[in-house]
Amino acid sequence: MPKIRKILEMSVFDKAIERMVAVYEAGHRVMVSFSAGKDSGICLEICRIAAKMADRLPVEVVMRDEEIMYPGTFEYAERIAAEPDIDFNWVYACQPIVNAYDRHKPYFWVFDPDLGPDQWVRQPPDFAYRIEHLNIQQITIPARFPPPPGKELYNVMGLRAQESAVRLMGLFQSGGYVTKPNEFGVRGCRPIYDWKDGDVWKAIRDNKWDYNSAYDVMSRLGVRKTMLRIAPPTMNAAGCKSLALAASAWPGWFEKVTHRLDGVRLAVNYGKRAIEPLRRRGETWEACYDRTCLRNAPEWIRPRAQAVKDIVLKRHNGHSPHALPEVAPCMTCMGNMGSWKRLAMAMYHGDPFCLKATFRRKGDKAKGKLPLDYIEPEFFKPGSGTWGGTPNFS
Repeated sequence: MPKIRKILEMSVFDKAIERMVAVYEAGHRVMVSFSAGKDSGICLEICRIAAKMADRLPVEVVMRDEEIMYPGTFEYAERIAAEPDIDFNWVYACQPIVNAYDRHKPYFWVFDPDLGPDQWVRQPPDFAYRIEHLNIQQITIPARFPPPPGKELYNVMGLRAQESAVRLMGLFQSGGYVTKPNEFGVRGCRPIYDWKDGDVWKAIRDNKWDYNSAYDVMSRLGVRKTMLRIAPPTMNAAGCKSLALAASAWPGWFEKVTHRLDGVRLAVNYGKRAIEPLRRRGETWEACYDRTCLRNAPEWIRPRAQAVKDIVLKRHNGHSPHALPEVAPCMTCMGNMGSWKRLAMAMYHGDPFCLKATFRRKGDKAKGKLPLDYIEPEFFKPGSGTWGGTPNFS
C-alpha cells in the first residue's frame, strides 16, 4: 500500500507559517474566513505572522454574523476587529439558519427585518454591513474582494483533517493545502489542515493569543476537548445537550434565545426525545412513520416523507423478498434509510437540506442530483430569496 502521509521536518506551527508566507509573497489577495472559533482564530494569527514577514499587513478578515452564538463569541470578534493590523469585514446577510427544534418553521432569519431589533437576541456592531448573498460560499468572492491583476483570491479556512474522514479525503483529493478555484474563481487555503486539537491549544497558550472565552465556560461544564466547537447552536438536534449546559452557564442569554426561537426550551428540558418521533406502545416503526411523518406531519414535510418512503420501498423490494426491517438496517439499502426506524428519524424534520435523503434517482448522473429539492427560504418567507446554490452553513 503506498504511503499517504508525509512526515514534516518542522513543526506544524512553522509549516503553517511557511505555507501562508508563500501565498502572501506570490501577491495573491488573502481573506481569512473568521468564525470566532479556535481554528479560524489560529488561522488569523498565523496569517498575521506571515503577512508581517511578507510585508503584507494588514490581514484582511471577513466574518458573517449569525446573531445567535454562545456569549463570548462576538465579544472576541470585536476585540480582533479593533486590532490595528487587522482589516475586519463584519458582514450579515439576514440569511436563514436552521432551527432543528421546530418542525413547522425549520429556519429562522438572522436579524430578521420583519422583527424589531428588540426581538433579536443581539444587534450587529455599527461597522457591520449587509450583503445580498445568502449562501456562505458567496461571502468571499472576487466581486466583493477583487484580487490584483493577474493574481487570485484566496479564502483561508480553519479546516483540520483530524475533525472528519471526509475532510481528510478532500485534502488528499485536492493534493495539498490549496484547492482548485471554485465556481467563483476563489481558491481555498487550509494552512492548519494537519494540526491536532493539542496543537491548537498549545499555540494559543505559548503565544498568549486571544481566543473565545466560551471555550473556557464549556470546558468547566464538562464538555470534552474534542467536542469544543463554536457554531450556531440550533443547527442540529445533537446540540440540545450543549444548549442545556449553555442554559445554566448563561441564563439571561438562554431566555432571549427561547423567546426568539420556538422549540428550544422544550428540547433543553426534555432532551432529544422531545424532537424525535416517539413510537407508541405496541406500535411498529412503520406505523410510527406513517403517523408522525405523514398523517400528523406539517404540510411541507408530508410530500417529502411520502416521496422518500416510495423510493426506499421500491429500491428495497428490488433486491429483497422481505419487508423493510423495523430497526436493524438492511445492509444493501443506501445511507440512513435501511429500516423504518432510520427512515422515521431521518424524515421526522423533513430533511429540508437533503442531508439524509442522498440517494440518486435511477439514471441520474449529475453530481448532487437528489429525489428531493432543497427547501428554499422563499418557501417559508416570501421575498427572502433563494440559496443560490447548495445550502451550506460552514
